[in-house]
Amino acid sequence: MQVVFPGKIFDKVNPKHFVFNSMTQIEPQAHTLSGYFKLSFRNLMEPLLVLFNMASAQILKDEPYYIAYSIPGGVYGYFKHYVPTDEDLQRIRTRMNRLIREKVSITQESLSPEQIITYFEANKRSDITHLLGSRGVCPQAMQGLHLAHINGMSELFINSLREHYDKLEDFRLFRFKDGFFLVADPDFFDRVMPAKLEHSKYFRRFDQTEEAMMQLGISSVAELNDVIARGELPEFIKIAEVYQARRFSRIADNIISHPLKPRVIFLAGPTSSGKTTSANRLAIELKVLGKSVLILSLDNYYLPHDAIPDDPVSGIKNFELITALDLELFRQNINDLIAGNSVHLPKYMFDGKGSVPSPEATVIGPETYVIVEGIHGLNPQMWKDVMDIESYRLYVSALSTLNIHDHLPFSTSDHRLIRRLVRDHLFRGYDFNETITRWPDVMQNEYKSIFPFQESAHAIFNSALIYEIAVFAHYAPAILKPERAANEQIRQEVMRLNRLLSLFKPIDPADIPPTSILREFIGGSSFKY
Repeated sequence: MQVVFPGKIFDKVNPKHFVFNSMTQIEPQAHTLSGYFKLSFRNLMEPLLVLFNMASAQILKDEPYYIAYSIPGGVYGYFKHYVPTDEDLQRIRTRMNRLIREKVSITQESLSPEQIITYFEANKRSDITHLLGSRGVCPQAMQGLHLAHINGMSELFINSLREHYDKLEDFRLFRFKDGFFLVADPDFFDRVMPAKLEHSKYFRRFDQTEEAMMQLGISSVAELNDVIARGELPEFIKIAEVYQARRFSRIADNIISHPLKPRVIFLAGPTSSGKTTSANRLAIELKVLGKSVLILSLDNYYLPHDAIPDDPVSGIKNFELITALDLELFRQNINDLIAGNSVHLPKYMFDGKGSVPSPEATVIGPETYVIVEGIHGLNPQMWKDVMDIESYRLYVSALSTLNIHDHLPFSTSDHRLIRRLVRDHLFRGYDFNETITRWPDVMQNEYKSIFPFQESAHAIFNSALIYEIAVFAHYAPAILKPERAANEQIRQEVMRLNRLLSLFKPIDPADIPPTSILREFIGGSSFKY
């Protein structure tokens, strides 16, 4: 059986045949976790945050700190009133290593809302009491929240933690600029981040986004809830959208003025990053500057269904691999276009037979820019054989810097998963069971085939809107129903996402403009997809 939706044809997934293990693991019941499947990043990072909280409090005498955002393999943070020395962080790292070697027990409790608030009031954690108070009357927002603590040093999480001390021994903690990196997955960090971290475009984009959010007075879920409660949301939406529009304008200016005069723009990013709307918005900005633009979607270059490679474990057709694309046809098309030849561009059909040539030929002039949009746009296999011209490479992703509380950033992967859950439900004809079941394979491919190329981009565009998760909270009750879960693991994941989304005051989508990237996921866009 197949399920058909715009851009791809997938095999129908039966989630009951899979065991879902903490968001990033999935395996047939006949298999065990090994080799092919990695331990969930969240299950590595969150215990480290508990250990860091205790160690830093002991070494630096409760000096307050802030975990600013997730980075590949870890998090970036800083102390609010103090710049740590290398010796400070070495002492914290040593204390954490001792706790790991001793396999210290992390006690977990699910308390009543009153108990949670009382505890954190006593411990002077105004960030958490503000969060829970800002939501207003919403008992489910605190139902199932977990306190994880070592000898009374507690953190608040959306879910229960799993202790995997044998996986934490290689963690890193080191100073960077005025703050620090806490890295749970060093292999992934090394594969994605450049050797000279100060040159990282990815880190710079996060840094700039956080600075902009601070200027707007919003860096946490609680502060966004405050804006909504004060009735300031309509103006704030306009500000957020204009801020993003100005970024598109600057990228267009950079392309036009680039000394290498690129004519092909590869626009790439992971799933649910808003690539299609970004391509259209960038095209408009280039047209404002008097340029002609042609947009090519790599979705039209998928091979016939029977030629799509199978996942070696699940047996499902894996559309996330670059080998699922007809690369030879793409290179031929793009080179012919740039040479000024007429091309019958492919159009992907939904009958499983792949693409067919468009009946109308396309010819572009010598001044036309070609935007190539797709998840693999930064992979050298896409652009290395595109004649002898220079290309401009743009990486798009939802890089959320909105924190749940001072010590817990909002996961960028959760951000994209929520986007995809809503879009799949509203427009692609299948429910959360299939989206969640597929998500581990999607992320695994991103780790191998997309994230490692992000630093090769000329620019990184952050497609996350500060307010958007609150819009998804509006849709969540109708979409995420635990009683409809295909198995217990998926049910637990749905409940976790519900707890996360219930911390936001929901936003009705009526005020969102039709050109917003958010419309790619909730509908009502003025762009054609």
